[in-house]
Amino acid sequence: MTRPVVSAATPPWTALVALALLASTAPAQVQVHAGPNQRLPVGQTLTRLAGKVRNLSPLSFWVADGDGATEDKLLQWHDQTGLTSVGPLTDGAGKTYGWPSDFEEIQGVVYGIETFHKKLCTLDANTGVCTPVGGTQKYSRLFGLSYDAQNDKLYGVDQSSRKLLTFDRTTGAATVVLTLPSNFTDIRGIAYSGGDGKVYFCDDATETLQRVDPSTKVVEHVLDLNDGPDAKVDEIEFHAGALFCSYRSFDPATALWSMQLARIDLVDQIAIPYGPVIPDCSAHSLLIRSVPEIVRWEQVAGPLPAHLVDKSDPTTPVRFDAPGRYVFELRASTFSRVRDSDQVIIVIEHGPIQPPGSGATPPRTTK
Repeated sequence: MTRPVVSAATPPWTALVALALLASTAPAQVQVHAGPNQRLPVGQTLTRLAGKVRNLSPLSFWVADGDGATEDKLLQWHDQTGLTSVGPLTDGAGKTYGWPSDFEEIQGVVYGIETFHKKLCTLDANTGVCTPVGGTQKYSRLFGLSYDAQNDKLYGVDQSSRKLLTFDRTTGAATVVLTLPSNFTDIRGIAYSGGDGKVYFCDDATETLQRVDPSTKVVEHVLDLNDGPDAKVDEIEFHAGALFCSYRSFDPATALWSMQLARIDLVDQIAIPYGPVIPDCSAHSLLIRSVPEIVRWEQVAGPLPAHLVDKSDPTTPVRFDAPGRYVFELRASTFSRVRDSDQVIIVIEHGPIQPPGSGATPPRTTK
């Protein structure tokens, strides 16, 4: 049985666990230092690693639109500045773009899809002005955008007709790729994966995540979302090879929607929250600017496996069951790619092993 990804019975995730703006969120150059080498005296079994990680990338993402005071606005979260808003979103001539269903950044230009007015547009993230690309689309409920960079294809989907589309970024013209099965009546978002060449889509009617091959038109079930009646996986996006979503939940007591960014682990079929819960927000759109690197220790050599208390803590305690030479590597990675790493050597001198807390002297550093 597929394990649930989302539950609406509890607060979000507790059951699971303008070019100037674009340039400001460029990935940081993360730096990893594994700390000094150590030589432990005879019998000592416990020490603490002394790793350091500097300049982690910030968590930065955009959603739209807000509710209440931020209605029709672009909301921007950044670890350094918190939550800010831009807008309201308009066409620059007074027409409000009140249903921004997604944004996608392509070569420094942010494209958007607006459902009320059935428009493809470009977004000035400094002012909230949306410039239409081409005329009004004939499709009544356009949802989601996703870009296949290798083949230069901008995908979208029409919720009413279930048609997967591609858009011409110069004229705005839409071309039908395929029609999705009739049971998917509430498709909320799409995300193209360069890893397998397929378009993933989330459907709230079936509460599932699916994927389709644009060439063969074969649809495959990926996992059950199980988000319940008062929640939605509203939009999805692949970033650095990992799948993220904007998870939106409704509180009947306050009659307010809120959202939280999360990463969907496609292997373990769980969702991992990122950043804060943003209240009073209908997160139809999602555009991820950057996410922090994952920091983790790995043992790469040693006579026996060592016991690291917390592999994600650069200064984790570590315990040994045998003397010898141990090598540990501290890595900072973006899911599939290691951004920086460094190694440390721990030497346990030969002799009888003493249990922790038996009065062993502190380790001597050798580096």
